[in-house]
Amino acid sequence: MHTTYLNPLRGLWACALLLILAVLSACGGGGGGAAPSVIASLPPSAASQSDSNVAIITVESGPRNNVNIPYVSVTLCAPGSTSNCKTIDHVLLDTGSTGLRVFSSALASAPALTLPAHTVGSSSTISECAQFLNAMAWGSVKVADVLIGSKTALSTPVQVMETSTAPTTCGGLPLMAPPSLSASSSLSPLSANGILGVSQFINDGQTYFNCANPTSACSFRPTSAQQVQNPVSRFTTDNNGVVIQMPSISAAGATVANGYLIFGVGTQANNSLGSANVVPLNRLGYFTTTYKGTAYTSSFMDSGSNGLYFDDASISTACSTAASGFYCPNGGLTLPADIDLGGGATARVNFSVGNADTLLQGNRYAFNNLGGTMSAGMFDWGLPFFFGRSVYTVMEGKTANGRTGPFYAFTN
Repeated sequence: MHTTYLNPLRGLWACALLLILAVLSACGGGGGGAAPSVIASLPPSAASQSDSNVAIITVESGPRNNVNIPYVSVTLCAPGSTSNCKTIDHVLLDTGSTGLRVFSSALASAPALTLPAHTVGSSSTISECAQFLNAMAWGSVKVADVLIGSKTALSTPVQVMETSTAPTTCGGLPLMAPPSLSASSSLSPLSANGILGVSQFINDGQTYFNCANPTSACSFRPTSAQQVQNPVSRFTTDNNGVVIQMPSISAAGATVANGYLIFGVGTQANNSLGSANVVPLNRLGYFTTTYKGTAYTSSFMDSGSNGLYFDDASISTACSTAASGFYCPNGGLTLPADIDLGGGATARVNFSVGNADTLLQGNRYAFNNLGGTMSAGMFDWGLPFFFGRSVYTVMEGKTANGRTGPFYAFTN
């Protein structure tokens, strides 16, 4: 099943920034069994697993046999505690959304972890609905010390996602649900136990409520400190952004692909920008990709998208129902596109698109050539773009190598 979640509109009060992103889950690759297992080891890098600013990314089958989902493990602790903690595995790493969101069921499983509520004043609790294109993350905002690798973000607002009824003001979208739940008209299971949003924004800019039984009457405009926040921004060091490094893989894909999540940009020897192409963003958080003579002005780089999504009517979409929405050309395609670097400069990117029906057979779960259709004007450089290169995300208001974010950067 091909499900598309797009990250929400940051309200007009928050500079009307629209972040398109997040969790594009695909059909599972299990069942064929013909292809032998292929493990793509960690890429050549200045980074090491032992570095204090490094966590490991793993792309594998996950809890629902989905493809191109980058997973990390995140540990949550009650604020100020080093023993009352719980590690959540299979958390989706998402450069296109902001903040940590975990399912309540993941916290409730033994050993259970109870987190204190984030409050407004002395009593009211905070809840939020985070709207995606065809699903919604609903739940209360809690406070936790968040540990990722060796880094800690103290007293960080996080969302605990629920499958209970959300306020009507959140819209009629299906609720995002944990992978253990079956799909229904009111649920949209995610192939992850949570989402770690490490976008170029610090606060998530969603719809918030501050009463026990949320209605439109108690929606409110939270301060920055009251919103769900990018945990990286709360680290004491290496807190201006992230670098994602994934290994090169073949056109046939890999069963498992391991990579690095490096915290900070230009803060240590292992996260230097070097000669990377720096991509400035417009006020909406987008850049321009020119493909076949058309300028896609709403382009973005998104580790949470499992494919390269763009509009090209010349590429066949005659795929099976399982691969609906993906491209299925006869044989593989190599296609060029140019990413605008500002000041008249561009960077040429040659990318590949394979036949989704062929790719999604057997036991491969990581692909550099999975592509699908997208709304006109948008070009989503999803996880396939990340394989074989370093991709940088620098946050708004933060600086790296003398440049002020937000911006992306990437190596060819």
